[in-house]
Amino acid sequence: MRQPEIEAMDRGEMELLQLERLQSTLTRAYRQVKFYRRQFDRLGLNLDDIRSLNDLARLPCTTREDLSENYPYGLFAVPLRDIVRILSSPGTTEKPLVVGYAAPDLKLWLELLARLYVAAGVTREDILQIILPPGLANWRRDLQAGAEYLGASVIPPATLNFAKELMVMRDYKTSVLVATPPLARHLLTVMARMNLSPAELSLKQALLVASPLPPEVRREIEAGFQVKCATAYGITEVMGPGLAFSCGADGGLHFSEDHFYPEIIDPETGNPAPPGATGELVITTLSTVAFPLVRFRSGDRTSLLQEPCACGRTLARLGEITGRTDPIFSVGGIKVHPDQVGALIREALGGHPPKFRHRVVSEEGLEILDIELTVEEVFFSDEIKALECLCRRARRHLADHLGINARITLKELGAGGND
Repeated sequence: MRQPEIEAMDRGEMELLQLERLQSTLTRAYRQVKFYRRQFDRLGLNLDDIRSLNDLARLPCTTREDLSENYPYGLFAVPLRDIVRILSSPGTTEKPLVVGYAAPDLKLWLELLARLYVAAGVTREDILQIILPPGLANWRRDLQAGAEYLGASVIPPATLNFAKELMVMRDYKTSVLVATPPLARHLLTVMARMNLSPAELSLKQALLVASPLPPEVRREIEAGFQVKCATAYGITEVMGPGLAFSCGADGGLHFSEDHFYPEIIDPETGNPAPPGATGELVITTLSTVAFPLVRFRSGDRTSLLQEPCACGRTLARLGEITGRTDPIFSVGGIKVHPDQVGALIREALGGHPPKFRHRVVSEEGLEILDIELTVEEVFFSDEIKALECLCRRARRHLADHLGINARITLKELGAGGND
């Protein structure tokens, strides 16, 4: 499934391919999506004004708020009859995120996922076991479909406890684990509890997705499982996993820039950042049919490396993801906005606005949202059961809507505050 004619393409040829596909995308977006037509017209720009890749910077960025305001189908570029999959997830705004796929989009995504797996060293001979949280349901489905498209054997995500997952891993002779870094670390904790050694497993590779993989965490997982780790980058708004992927040289994440054009901007000014500088990653789709995005602000802080990689690929590489440019944070790989947390707690409290502090903590490798909640005196009761019920209701509400694990403790009035 490796495509050397694309992945090792001369830079000049790649830029010509990108410009051709960019102009096609902009034409489709302008003609089919009212939002983008208004953007162009407001600036007085003509499609003919975009003559080079640098001209793309003349266009405004698309934000998550724009996606929310055009909910549900306002950014679709094809009629609903041509949409074969409608993806919905909680997103990071008030309204759910909705992304549409036409048939060519699904085929493209399978090819990109297969590209990711091949770069990670996965073959048709491998047995993959996918262990991802329910809150990453779309990623679970995509990563399973991509492995099956490659021809590997797949053990799909299940609702087993972690001890049973490890039993399956041992008995079914899983060779590739697909998980988030926090879940992989937790599996190591459970392995130690079970007195299960890596020698009893058949694992050779771990593909860790949805969360950054700091060097110290990579070393811990590689040593604990006695495997080689690979990783990948993706965002649900731009189709999901498979945007960028690591290779054996571990020199950054190769960006699939034949289908997605990356830019790095100064998050404060919106201006293009100097070559090699760290800034916010902005992505423009080049090949997607149903849901074109022009200069979508990812919120991820990283850099772009253009030099060829030791593996032979010439695709530009993302440097380390060093944080966010917005308040969004991750809990076990699931992106969450503080406003979402506040809104859901308010619903659980019957509409009363909450005061709370939050932080993400790690317990046995698993990431949990730890919330200190201060509520009005009217909510307090001398009965411990009533207080426990209040916490359970709020915790369940967060789990149901965001798919995250939360721990909620109540504080007396005046002891807490908004974070």
